Amino acid sequence: MTSETVTPPADTAASPRGLLHPRTVRRLRIYSGRARAVARGLKHPCLFLHMPKCGGTSLSEALYGTVPLHKTVAVLDAISTRRAAAIQTFDRDEEALCHDDLEHGDITFNLREQLMLTHMAAGAQLIHGHVLYSAAMERHFGARYRITSVMRDPVSRAISNFSMMAGNGYVSSDVDAWLDGPVGRSHATVFLRYLGGKNVVTAEEEPAVLELALERLKNIAVLGFLNDMPKYLDRFADEFGVKPQVHRYNQAAWPTISLNAAQRSRLEQACAADMAIYDAARRQFG
Repeated sequence: MTSETVTPPADTAASPRGLLHPRTVRRLRIYSGRARAVARGLKHPCLFLHMPKCGGTSLSEALYGTVPLHKTVAVLDAISTRRAAAIQTFDRDEEALCHDDLEHGDITFNLREQLMLTHMAAGAQLIHGHVLYSAAMERHFGARYRITSVMRDPVSRAISNFSMMAGNGYVSSDVDAWLDGPVGRSHATVFLRYLGGKNVVTAEEEPAVLELALERLKNIAVLGFLNDMPKYLDRFADEFGVKPQVHRYNQAAWPTISLNAAQRSRLEQACAADMAIYDAARRQFG
């Protein structure tokens, strides 16, 4: 399989000062790593199940650099899949229409699952994206693909997710409105949703989905934690035979979100299932 899905964007020309555009630098690092990986690429096909706001953007580019150029890196790009889902379903090229955390997010996650299964059937060496754990993937490709992921303290992760959504204009920056609404529920249950394989988990469904999510932790080959990435990289190297070279990139300047004591208590309660998964993951992998 020789097709390549990681392509430089159109804005990678040199900057006005003659310096390379940051995206060009990133692409050079990726392709340089891939060129060196011919003799030491991944020992096993890998699915990077990217749960949002857990440091996965920098890590994903490091993982791309572990795949030899003659093998495929399949990137299920977040923005592109949202737009494609909106075009296919509503004939409207609007990213927000099928945003993961909004009303029609299921459509985007269904599209990503189809793409993931397609790339697995085609034998991609590395697949990366915001994808929910798939029962079909487990049945048909679980023996071939090894899963890796990274977690973060659920409360901090939820606040970061909210800050990004508010900064991009998807939601109001009103904390109480966020906590009261479906987006707050979505952000408080990311680990539950992703490992449970359901984009929306109601309070009534939560116990059963939590039990399933905890069971699926056993199927993760390498799971790391944002506050201890060196340990994760070492474990990844033990499992996959190559150590990713992670470079830190400047983060977008999202608005600062402050919660008072009552709001933080509400968020902690909303994150109870995610905290149970996080604590179980710490016991298993930490």
